[in-house]
Amino acid sequence: MDINNLAPSEDSKELELTNVLLDRLRGRLTLIQPTQERFQIAFDALEVIYAQPHNGRFPSLTNSEMRRAFIHRFLLYDCIEEFLEDPSVEDIVINATNPIFLHRTQEGLVKTNKRIPSAAALVVFVKKLVVFAGRSEVDPINNLELFNIRGRVNIIQSPFGAQITITRGKPQPFTILQLINVEMLSHELAALLWMYVEGLRVRPANLIIAGGPGTGKTTLLNALLSFIPWQDRVVTIEDTLELNTTFIENCSRLESCRRVKTPELVKNSLRMRPDRILVGEVRGLEANDLMTTMNLGKYCMGTLHASSARETILRLQNEPMNVPPVLIPLVDVFIILRKRNRAGAIHRIVSEVVETSGMEQQVVLLSTVWNYDNEQQETVEFSPSSTYRDRLAAESGQSPMAIMQEIARRSKILKCLATQEGYSDIASLTKFCQLYSEKPDEAIRQLGIPPEALKVNSPKAKR
Repeated sequence: MDINNLAPSEDSKELELTNVLLDRLRGRLTLIQPTQERFQIAFDALEVIYAQPHNGRFPSLTNSEMRRAFIHRFLLYDCIEEFLEDPSVEDIVINATNPIFLHRTQEGLVKTNKRIPSAAALVVFVKKLVVFAGRSEVDPINNLELFNIRGRVNIIQSPFGAQITITRGKPQPFTILQLINVEMLSHELAALLWMYVEGLRVRPANLIIAGGPGTGKTTLLNALLSFIPWQDRVVTIEDTLELNTTFIENCSRLESCRRVKTPELVKNSLRMRPDRILVGEVRGLEANDLMTTMNLGKYCMGTLHASSARETILRLQNEPMNVPPVLIPLVDVFIILRKRNRAGAIHRIVSEVVETSGMEQQVVLLSTVWNYDNEQQETVEFSPSSTYRDRLAAESGQSPMAIMQEIARRSKILKCLATQEGYSDIASLTKFCQLYSEKPDEAIRQLGIPPEALKVNSPKAKR
């Protein structure tokens, strides 16, 4: 049998058509295009292909309806589409043409019976990921996004075929109420974080959220964005777009690339009149620029890989960040996340909340505010906030006692919000928090509860 004369299968014809269509779409698709516009661009390109002789290389799409059906399939992400629709899936791992693995919530890594069928199909799939993200070329290392905030993608070219890791996105990010519900933190701790982020609109805290891989750093950071007053201009800087800021009106989203690195974006952000600068993940020289930005009076938040507050400081002070020790106390608060195994299920928790308290003999002084109690299996208040509380009191003109009472009041508000309809999505919760920041009495009336229900006892302030 002469294998050179075998007729191509319909699958191979469709793969060839997909490959040619992707070449025509290089640089023509963007992440901000409406779905219908993307469809029309792809459909028009397909019409051009079929208007030319193709000698049976492509499937027999003889009418407009068949071509539209092809484009609908083409714009999907092939065999991983079902995994992107599954809310229990956190990560999709594709090791070339081997079986696809999933990382599921509470289950961990599981093997599936799906795989990319061939090396040729793998090449086309990688090209689809790149072109759909608005890029033109496949690089040795690729970090990009899926359309419609469906996830972020890392692609490494290997002699054994592309190695692909897809972190599934959430069109609706977790709210702080949902994180309380899954026991990442309590209402009381969430109220303290609310105060840190909002800062009574006069003195927000500079925050770094640290933890190991997959501990929920970006998830928590995204939830905390609800507490930013609407008047504040926000600039986010990321290597790969992960944060979902669609519910913030005045926000500029920046992404580094091989030509423009994160430190350059941090420096440039100062020319954008920001009130808040968020760095998706602090890894290198941008740490110095971020600290300088704090020193200039801008309020900053970011994430960093470390397992404790002291380890976070060591990482900041050493290669490749090299932050001078004297600048470390510009970070007001370190929030540390960890994973815990409870009865075989993985839970993500806030394990430490630590405030900086200045320096002594070149050592950064730390004050633990909340800490995870292994016996109680929950994060408990270790010592009331004092350092940041006193700074906020001095700048707001309120007493430390009033600050503590306000935190307790916000805890009650969060408990009330959790019982009411209409605050299940991040946009509506953000709208309420922004209203409370500007007009607290009006926000309370909106909740429909009597003000006396929010009265709190006077805690003893720690001096």
